[in-house]
Amino acid sequence: MRTLKTTAFFVILVSVVLAGARIFCFGAETKELSSDRSPSEIVAVEDISGDKYFPAVKEALKNAKSSIDMAMYFVNFDPKTGRSPVNGLVEELINAHKRGVKVRVILDQNIDFAALNEADAWQKEEKNDTLFVYLKKQGIEAYYDNLYTVTHAKAIVIDKETVIVGSANWTESSLRKNWEASCLIRSKSLAGKFLEDFSKISIDYEASILDEERSPPIRLKSDFLKDPSLASRMLTARDEIAFNLYLLLLRDFNNNPQSRMEVDYKSISQALGLDKRLSYVTARDELKEAFRRLEERYQLIIRKKKFFQRTQVILLNYPDKTPYSCPQEKYCSIPDEYWSYGWNKILSFPEKYCYLINLCEGGASRGRFWSNYFVGLSKKYGISGNSLFRGMSGLRKLNIIEMEYSNYSLEEGIIKRDPIRFRILGLYSPQRLNEQKQKLSEAYGAELFKKAESYAEIVFKENDIQVIEDIIKKIEEYGADEVDRAFKIVSQKSSGNPVRSYKYVVGILQKEARE
Repeated sequence: MRTLKTTAFFVILVSVVLAGARIFCFGAETKELSSDRSPSEIVAVEDISGDKYFPAVKEALKNAKSSIDMAMYFVNFDPKTGRSPVNGLVEELINAHKRGVKVRVILDQNIDFAALNEADAWQKEEKNDTLFVYLKKQGIEAYYDNLYTVTHAKAIVIDKETVIVGSANWTESSLRKNWEASCLIRSKSLAGKFLEDFSKISIDYEASILDEERSPPIRLKSDFLKDPSLASRMLTARDEIAFNLYLLLLRDFNNNPQSRMEVDYKSISQALGLDKRLSYVTARDELKEAFRRLEERYQLIIRKKKFFQRTQVILLNYPDKTPYSCPQEKYCSIPDEYWSYGWNKILSFPEKYCYLINLCEGGASRGRFWSNYFVGLSKKYGISGNSLFRGMSGLRKLNIIEMEYSNYSLEEGIIKRDPIRFRILGLYSPQRLNEQKQKLSEAYGAELFKKAESYAEIVFKENDIQVIEDIIKKIEEYGADEVDRAFKIVSQKSSGNPVRSYKYVVGILQKEARE
């Protein structure tokens, strides 16, 4: 009876997997196809269900010659457990990488949409974090998927011709205790279809970068923002070029004991984006004036000018005006992506200022929360309420930070409201975002994409590719009318109302579905 059930289940599994390729399997045993078949079609199907899965997959990975592509929902990996079947399969990935096989792994990360009433319910699950870090440190190409999508696949493609697919996660239970239905299929055609599907999985590229893979951040003394004679004065005077120039000098400082730097007007002009809108002579003159202000007004540098030689500047500590040294305490860290992704050229002056406030308050770590009132921040950092609101709101729309407002009762009024919760989401590549938007538009159609993007704008997520794609899927799941109604409800709330968020849109849809 067990054998009959196993055979029947396997027939159903293989039929479903191969339906898209118009291939049908009528038995649980390996089937060889006739020689007059095209070489791109199926060669063989093998039942590797139950306890046959581990040895078959291990052997297939061991024999991989050119490539291994894997999308896996859950790998319960712990390097300390020693000889476990999970570790055995992971080590075969490592061994393949070491012998020159291109290994690419996509892992699921997702959030619990059901637990909407819990404070931190939308933090991502960490089920694959240990494996992700381990693979990355071994030099393997590993990625997380879209946070809002569940990649429930358990699929492997080897050498662009062997497909392993089924119900088995890489866990102790799946590999030793459960009966999981799986099959190994040798077909270049089917492998190509799987790889095409893998390429359509939305990747969270910023989450897929380890901190140690990033260039070292630049340390900025917190007093630069808090001292009313420095950044605050620049903001009030709209002296953005001096602000940008000073941060660039800190980035390019090489820690020499004399704190001396040579000025190259052309490279500075390019780094600040002045070359895109000004002639070289005009940009050089503006930079000369900015250097003068940094010396005379803000007392952050000393200029050393010599005839027929490049100008040199000496960076200074503040307030003691000694040669500059990298701060060891009371500083914030500016990630290199601020410059490498071009955000120093994209952000408005209030947005740059508020980004630094976020770094000083919450640190540079992606996903960290911090809380405060606008009034408190305005006093602490010498920024007007209007500039603070515009700067923070701009960062929110750009999906660089999140802002969570608390509820308040009509009896208590807004004065009794809890402080705003800010969360730093991190910087991303605007170019890559545009490429991902184009990819979504092509995959789902321009009209549906534009509709989803306009909905995302209502909840300040028009630059969050993951939310845009999830809205498209919500339209497919709940229907266009229901999604439109949910967004109309939240759109009637002010920007400072906690209901004006994607979290509440999802909650409305789920509640309606249950009723």
